[in-house]
Amino acid sequence: MIERLFINVMSQPVPSPQFEGLWRFPGETSASGYRSLSYWTDIAVQLEKAGVDALFLADIHGIYDIYDGSRDAAVARGVQVPAIDPVLLASSLIAVTKTLGFAVTYSTTYNPPYQCARVFSTLDHLSGGRIGWNLVTSYLASAERNGMGTFEPHDLRYDKADEYVKIVRALWEESWQSDAIQHDVDHDLFTDPEKVHTIDHSGPWYSVEGPHVCEPSPQRTPVIYQAGASRRGTRFAAQHAEAIFATFPSVAVGVRHMQALRQAVEDAGRPTERVKPFQSAFTLIAPSPREARQKAAAVTRMISREGELTKLCAWIGVDLKGMPDDLAINNLSIEASQSIRAFLKRHDSERDWTIGDLRSIAIMSRSPHRRTGWLVGTPERVADQMEDFAMRTGIDGFNLIPCPPRGGIDDICNLLMPELQRRGLVPDTSPPEGLTLRQRYFGAQATGYL
Repeated sequence: MIERLFINVMSQPVPSPQFEGLWRFPGETSASGYRSLSYWTDIAVQLEKAGVDALFLADIHGIYDIYDGSRDAAVARGVQVPAIDPVLLASSLIAVTKTLGFAVTYSTTYNPPYQCARVFSTLDHLSGGRIGWNLVTSYLASAERNGMGTFEPHDLRYDKADEYVKIVRALWEESWQSDAIQHDVDHDLFTDPEKVHTIDHSGPWYSVEGPHVCEPSPQRTPVIYQAGASRRGTRFAAQHAEAIFATFPSVAVGVRHMQALRQAVEDAGRPTERVKPFQSAFTLIAPSPREARQKAAAVTRMISREGELTKLCAWIGVDLKGMPDDLAINNLSIEASQSIRAFLKRHDSERDWTIGDLRSIAIMSRSPHRRTGWLVGTPERVADQMEDFAMRTGIDGFNLIPCPPRGGIDDICNLLMPELQRRGLVPDTSPPEGLTLRQRYFGAQATGYL
């Protein structure tokens, strides 16, 4: 029996989050709404009222410029460009909500750890402890050409991220004692200097003296999210993350991967109950089966084929244009995101996947008719799928990716959440104000990083 499902909704401040070309969908407002504060405040208030646990804000660093050796396709098709900064967006949405959590994407590759610690302490203070950090190592070499940092090989980025997390956690957890702030009016003493400490970190890649410039925030360390899918990424997530995102193509794959994930968490010396696994799923909902079929057909027609190929090429760091369909992907050297290769291996480890397969997946993965990775149908049908998947795999929640981007949020809030509440899978009452995001996930006793 499922005690509780946690529901996050994923979006991004770009014209067509996750679904290239769907800014053209009838009635969609994401094309201009992505840069409008009222567009996002309406979404945040709506999600909170519906009982959603957190809004997950994705991000990239750089522009997709691998496909056809140019950025032109990304710019022409609106493939995550133009884009605005989700950190600044989250700071605004905090002001119009009281209980909704926010998971904000922030790169360890292209931001210094000292600044990262300050950014998330600030957000955690301003939100009263409702902040999560979606920790990414980034995969776009174009960010290096814009002076953001050095693009490194895949596994090295995770090695550096291990040190990065060690630094920011030391700044959050060790630099300031809990009673350092005195507010002693009579003695003109705001903070006791003896209770503020340097961290004096000196490692292979970073040197950070400290102390942290912020006093301890409600959570000190934000809830750490991670979605590493490669072998190295899974090990990293098991060591550091409290919420882990995955995209399992089937229940059978989910069961196997959950076993491997639990083992990786144990190998990292952490109790498995300290990690919440989430299934990421494209979500298309309609009041009736007929309307769901019609909407799915319209989505399939409007997905930008070139836009999806542009995104895939950037993910793997390889220009597929002009490559023969029968070339095995095992012959490719992938140093960008390895999640595609890991996804294919989990789907069918015995198959010799080819470039032609990759092209088909890039185009068809965003089609609701494909079903793999999708929750499609009426609220009752989608809730059935979620309940069955959770019971059989043991995941703790879902990271729902609404389709179409803005209208799909309405469907999640107005159709799906009431059905999940009716079944007792999510609470039908708002959480108490003052509860941190970590306490929302792990209980009131969870006052610090787990």
